[in-house]
Amino acid sequence: MKTDNDHNDSDASLWAAFAVPGQVLAYILGGAGLGLLVGHFIDDALHSSPIATFIGLLLGLAIGIYGVYRLVTSLK
Repeated sequence: MKTDNDHNDSDASLWAAFAVPGQVLAYILGGAGLGLLVGHFIDDALHSSPIATFIGLLLGLAIGIYGVYRLVTSLK
């Protein structure tokens, strides 16, 4: 017979199952988005071609991937 405590444990494990993919998505999208914004701001300030936007995107993705690496290596 299941108790109310068993139901809470399964809900907690369900949310925990969504936590890691959500963090991975946040690292990748956050890094890429921030890199795009900073690169676009630099391009607007310098009145240059979109090279800083592209470099910002690449740097943001690299930082996001590094964050994912640190997250995955910290998991037990």
